Amino acid sequence: MHRFHIFVATFASEVDAASFTEKQWEPEPGDEASDEEYAAWEGRNPSWPMRAEQGFTYLDGDFVETIWGDGDTGGSDVNWRYLASLVDSDDAARCRDVAPPGSNTLVIIHQQALGGFDISFRSTSTMTYCGCFQARG
Repeated sequence: MHRFHIFVATFASEVDAASFTEKQWEPEPGDEASDEEYAAWEGRNPSWPMRAEQGFTYLDGDFVETIWGDGDTGGSDVNWRYLASLVDSDDAARCRDVAPPGSNTLVIIHQQALGGFDISFRSTSTMTYCGCFQARG
């Protein structure tokens, strides 16, 4: 059965949320860049603040969802309806219970993102870890 790791967080905008939870790339150096400059660029890219904050060496970004806002009023609340469509209502309620006031973002990491590695998730100063939950079924 499919499993999800669920986080809640607060960000000022959808762009801020995605900038934290998704890979970020600086513009690629032009043809005039030296081999050393290009190698330095490769070493810095991609940056991925969420992965760095969690301390992961591996995470497949194709299986990470960032849901900012509730769909009706932008970023004013977490989209609890969406979460309830993924997991049992009791599990969604547990996430709601641990969500800090003002939370407006869901971060959903599908089990496939782990690539078979044993990764331990945790709450950080940016995100609150709700837990790992089975998909509705």
